[in-house]
Amino acid sequence: MYHASTKSETSSPVAYEEPPSFSFSDRPLLDNISASLELADYRKALRQSAMFARLGRNGPFTVFAIPNEPFERYAAQVPGGLMSPQNAVTLRQILGYTILRGNWSPARLNAKMKRSKSDRIALKTLSGDTLTVQRDASSGQLTLMNMTGRVARIWLNGAPQSNGTLYITQDILPPRG
Repeated sequence: MYHASTKSETSSPVAYEEPPSFSFSDRPLLDNISASLELADYRKALRQSAMFARLGRNGPFTVFAIPNEPFERYAAQVPGGLMSPQNAVTLRQILGYTILRGNWSPARLNAKMKRSKSDRIALKTLSGDTLTVQRDASSGQLTLMNMTGRVARIWLNGAPQSNGTLYITQDILPPRG
């Protein structure tokens, strides 16, 4: 029999600082992304664009994965749908913008910022575009910024993987948009 919750807190994972996402540090990115319900649309897009298998390789790679809700919201705005064959180039560019070569853990990002005496660093993505990782001055949290200055916050902050590091963003961040 159903009883209304007496808790005053929301049960939505979006309300939590860290998503309830399984991530095992001894497994590759491909396995952990596959196991996450929050990344089902991202996983499907990676498979459709033939980029999925790459994340099972040795790497290392750093992935800024896009959760379902922002992915679906953005996809609905693309004429014909983001997953349609006519938008394959756009899909590959957006997905390539979420993947970096190298293992960019939060500690490594912060150390690089400290050495460069800056609160941001620019990194090259698989799509060839520049993604800026910056430290928010007020909270100290890492955020992402694209080439037009648009910012996306990070939801899961650097879960270690056997072949890199996994982040989950709070929004989609196209290279130019």
